[in-house]
This record gives sequence, structure tokens and C-alpha cells, in this order.
Amino acid sequence: MSGNVRLARLVRCGAIALALVTLDAWALGGARAAAAVVATAPARSSVRDSPGYAPLVDPDSAAERLGRRPSAAPVSVPFRGGTASLDALGRAVCGALHGDTPDSLLRLCVDMREFREILWPEFPQSRPATGLHWEDAWPVLWGRLNGGSVSAVREHGSRVYTLVRVERTAPVKVFRNFRLHEGLVIVARDEEGRVRRFDWIRSVAERKGRFKIYSMRD
Repeated sequence: MSGNVRLARLVRCGAIALALVTLDAWALGGARAAAAVVATAPARSSVRDSPGYAPLVDPDSAAERLGRRPSAAPVSVPFRGGTASLDALGRAVCGALHGDTPDSLLRLCVDMREFREILWPEFPQSRPATGLHWEDAWPVLWGRLNGGSVSAVREHGSRVYTLVRVERTAPVKVFRNFRLHEGLVIVARDEEGRVRRFDWIRSVAERKGRFKIYSMRD
């Protein structure tokens, strides 16, 4: 092997060794830097240890256990539309399905003003400590009502239904300004004599003898 070849190999070996030493130095430096960061990182602390912290005051905390706000004020806003009984509501739902019209179902539901002024103030979620407002909740409820009406007509519409009965599978929840009927099943018979059970209405609100759909499964 000539001297030039040996010299070239030594140069290459030296370059590789230098590169490995450089990489090791970078890795060592990175490890030391990481260790320094860990060593100097402040210990985790609770927000309770922050200057000026004061525990959250929630005078309505009992509302979570009761399922309603006992401090809610009486309101004079009436339900507009709706029906005079649960059975009448069941017949109206059957008629809306026969007419194949989601809008007819929506007209049987609570509207924004009724939710804002009658229902929302009595729900535990409305108390100030939660930081929630009716504007946060209404779009969710409206989406369920609108989506539920469209889905119901799409799946069960264009048929003639005769109400058989409205079944209740849960106790009525009593609030100061309204009552909430949950666990409802509308039992109806179609034009071919088949009995159908509609359980997609989650709850119905009742106020002063008027009944309106409060929530639907979308």
C-alpha cells in the first residue's frame, strides 16, 4: 500500500473520529442543559398558594344536589303555543310526522325567550359560580331540537299515526315556574295497524297547563 493511500485513510479515520467526538459533545452538552433546566425549574404550586387567592363563594351550591335553584324568582312569562295536555302533545307530534314537516315539530318546542326567562334561571348550571350564561346553553339545546325534528321526520314521517297513549317512565321534576316530564314514550299505531313507540323526546316542559317539548334526541 502506497504512502499516499495510507495517508488518505488516516485522514478519513481522523475526520470520522472528530465527527463522533463532536456529536458526543453535543449530546453531553444537551444532557447537561436539560439537567440544568430541570434543576432550575420552579416547583409546581397550587393556585390556592397564589397571592390574593380567595375560595370561590357559591351560595347556590345546594342547587347541584337539589337539581334546581331554590332561589329562582317567580316569572310571569307564559308559554306561547304548545298543547293543553301530554296526550294532546302526542297527537300533535303524530300529525307533524304525518305532514312530513320538521317545522311543525319545532313549533311544539320551547323557544329562545321561554328558555331564557322561564327555564334557564332555575337550572343549577345557571348559578353565577359556574360562569355559564343562557347564551352558552341555548345553541346546544336548539341544535338538539332542530336536529331531532329533522331526524324524526326523516325516519318516521309520511305515515298516518293514531295516538294510543303517552307513557311515563320517570317521575315529574317540579320547579318553581314549571314542571319537567322526562322518560316519555309516545305509543302510536300506523295506518297498517302496527304499534310504534317513539322515545326520542327527552323531556317536555309544562307551565300553567301548557306543554311544550324541551329536549329531543338528535
